[in-house]
Amino acid sequence: MKALGIAFSARKRGNCLSSIEYVLAELKKQRFETEAINIYDCAIKPCSHCNYEYFAESLRGKDEECPIQDNVPEIYRKMKEADMIVLAVPTYGGKTASLYNAFTERAQGIIKNYEEFKRDVLGKVFALIVIGNVPAGGDLAYHTVVLDNRDCRHPPTSLLLQAADYGQSSIGGTLITNERVRERLDSLAKSMLRQWKGKH
Repeated sequence: MKALGIAFSARKRGNCLSSIEYVLAELKKQRFETEAINIYDCAIKPCSHCNYEYFAESLRGKDEECPIQDNVPEIYRKMKEADMIVLAVPTYGGKTASLYNAFTERAQGIIKNYEEFKRDVLGKVFALIVIGNVPAGGDLAYHTVVLDNRDCRHPPTSLLLQAADYGQSSIGGTLITNERVRERLDSLAKSMLRQWKGKH
């Protein structure tokens, strides 16, 4: 049993990574092998120099690989191998982080069809954490992330953490020190475990 967490912040250590580590620590108590990926430490490039390699088989009668060389294929491989996946995405300028956007758009060059995406990613126990204040577009970013990662009939377990709700600055990176934040993350981890038990 493996749980994978991915923090999409451009900062080395902030609210996203600490939230991921907290949830994974709770899952580890239930004997899950855990791994946290900090996108800060990865090379993530947006789609570029594309010749529709994704559609090469139907267009040119042969399979072709995406020309971009970075860590995205390896991360998707780890997602496919995991039983549980939790993502933490920050809000920048009222939108989801560009590292997250680049990662999701690149899925088309790696995952060949929706059925594969549904089976290998969405079919897992899946949870989302979005960090951002509503007045700064946190709610819009939250809905974007949920819509990116859902089966219409089974939306993922998710939460929006607003630093303002806890009397903190979003750039302080200290949300995890608040007891109510930890309680919400505990609830998210428990929800993931309930889903896991329901599937097994």
